Amino acid sequence: MSRRRKRALIDLKENILNILKSRTENLNPKQIAWELNLRGSQYQKKITKAISDLEKSGLIIRKEKYKFRCNQSYQLVVGTIDINKRGDGYVQCGDYNEDIFIKKSNRLNSLNNDTVSVEIIKNNRNVLTGKIEKVLKRGQDKFIGTIDDNGKNIFFIPENDKVGSDFFIPKESLNGAKHKDRVIIQLLDWPVSAGCPFGTVIRVLDNNPSLKAAISSSVEVFGIRNEFSKTIGEELKHVSSKIKKSEITKRRDFREDITFTIDPKDAKDFDDALSIKFLPNKKVQIGVHIADVSHYVPVGSEVDNEAFLRAFSVYFPGKVIPMLPEKLSNEICSLRPNEDKLSFSIVFEGGEDASELNAVWFGKGIINSDYRFHYDEVEDVLLKKRGGLYKELKTLNKIALNFRSKRMENGSIDFFRKEICFQLNNFNEPTQLIEKIPLQAHKLVEEFMLLANKAVANKLNGGIYRVHDLPCADQLEDVARYLKNSGVSVHLNAKKKDLPIRINAILKKPGINVDVFQNLILRAMSKASYSTKNIGHYGLGFAKYMHFTSPIRRYADLIIHRLLFKHINNKQYHVRGLEKKCAHFSSLEKLYVDVERKINKFVQLKLLENSVGKMFCGTISSIVKWGVYVELDGGRGEGLIPIKQFTEEKYYHNSDLFSLINRKNGHKYMLGDDVSVKIKSINLVKNELDLALVKL
Repeated sequence: MSRRRKRALIDLKENILNILKSRTENLNPKQIAWELNLRGSQYQKKITKAISDLEKSGLIIRKEKYKFRCNQSYQLVVGTIDINKRGDGYVQCGDYNEDIFIKKSNRLNSLNNDTVSVEIIKNNRNVLTGKIEKVLKRGQDKFIGTIDDNGKNIFFIPENDKVGSDFFIPKESLNGAKHKDRVIIQLLDWPVSAGCPFGTVIRVLDNNPSLKAAISSSVEVFGIRNEFSKTIGEELKHVSSKIKKSEITKRRDFREDITFTIDPKDAKDFDDALSIKFLPNKKVQIGVHIADVSHYVPVGSEVDNEAFLRAFSVYFPGKVIPMLPEKLSNEICSLRPNEDKLSFSIVFEGGEDASELNAVWFGKGIINSDYRFHYDEVEDVLLKKRGGLYKELKTLNKIALNFRSKRMENGSIDFFRKEICFQLNNFNEPTQLIEKIPLQAHKLVEEFMLLANKAVANKLNGGIYRVHDLPCADQLEDVARYLKNSGVSVHLNAKKKDLPIRINAILKKPGINVDVFQNLILRAMSKASYSTKNIGHYGLGFAKYMHFTSPIRRYADLIIHRLLFKHINNKQYHVRGLEKKCAHFSSLEKLYVDVERKINKFVQLKLLENSVGKMFCGTISSIVKWGVYVELDGGRGEGLIPIKQFTEEKYYHNSDLFSLINRKNGHKYMLGDDVSVKIKSINLVKNELDLALVKL
């Protein structure tokens, strides 16, 4: 039998369905057999059976006695499944505003984050229900968990409760692993007829992981690309840091302007720099200079292809997995001090009084940074009102403060974000947690980067937008209910233009628990993503917004550089094919953020490892059916007090009041309450912190 015929028989139903989808006329079994190149009586029974199954499932319909066609009314959609701890799933799909609910029994052989095709089986006003028709692409094929050998069968139990299934491990696939060993397995197969997937052990892990081991296993399991090929190494040998005079003549020369970078103390990849020049009549010229990565990374080169596949740099405590090789990211492209560097620049001009700034020039430049500031140094200069470049920094800060104020008035939401970072020892293991609050210096840089990104979005006629949709109406109702319980009656409507201004006003209101309110609002917010279809950026209050300022660590920015260069040189550019790239970027961004959060939580718990039995102060951050989450003071981490501790004392959960209420005396534990807790246990493997309430 030919290979083609074998393939046709293996995926017989799918092949029949594809043939009928591609034809406008009805086909009989004989015509279908000819199309499949399965001519002969030996295939007749299999084809007839497949047609019968397709007809029963509603995928095809009988139009004449022996002729069939594809059922056009049959609703099949494609999306990504998100499985909860109970095993049920929700499929996100662009065809519908709400997620499609998938019961565990209707999940077929899908696992968490798989791309699946879904048949809509019920479309009620409130709940959209479906069943998985086929797994189109696996979200991941490696998993971390524990071996469970009961003497008869061997199973793998994933650490992540959301995976969707345990795995059967054949004895010959243990590869040295024993009962209760922590391992990484690879998915072998999950036949539809089998109750669970099959896996093979590829690595045995330490049961008490170090930070290095936690990062390494996460990188492997989630398929994060972390090695550059030899071909890329060869390609980089031809990339020189020397800038030819002929290249300089094509560019605007900013080397005489006062220029500097402001970055974290340990940064090595300097994407952006600022320059300032004082003009006559109390005018000022400000340059936003971005590393000209596009000059060194040609379209279609091996470096370019790899950068696209990575899409972003990934940041862990003490380790960076760069989008670009270090020769480019930390050396040639990086805007290091006292070195001539190529830039893609935007020049703004306006008054020193910070009233107005206009983008007057876009183009390729060359700079030489005079200073490499870190944020604390700039903050020190601004607070003490003296030091290096005080006049320049003071002017930039004044303009930034003015633009920030205007941005809030125009609909940008003023979230206050604390940053958690970690001090590591010489072995790259955590020794201390540091909670940082945003400085003036951070806000100064942020405003000029926002200004540049917005200017580029307004300059281009299409491209990759950074979009942020309206908040979820149902969750806004929850926020309004919480506020009412706190004594603030307010209607929060996502479609009202003044909602961001209302949110900002509530954030400043006396008596409001800002942390709780901000967390509830953030949960109601949509996730920002990339798209060629501009819907604006709700959180920033911008009608158009693009990412331009970080091409060393974000591939979307690199694409925008290329499009902008064509645009300013009056060359045509196309956005065809960019939407698929947007989906790729958005998907990987979500993955990287999840992995970075997982590792940060691991480090928080690692630092608490020796504190089991000790007491801490914290704040109730969430109240759910299964317990109370408490955020420990100082950003030390979030843990769970199981609901059992409260129900034993006659407390019940009231979701409307965001509280637990004692049935006997009416005492309440509410969202935002300060509590004392004791650490009962820490599970570094599952990233879990179990707490017990302490009554003082």
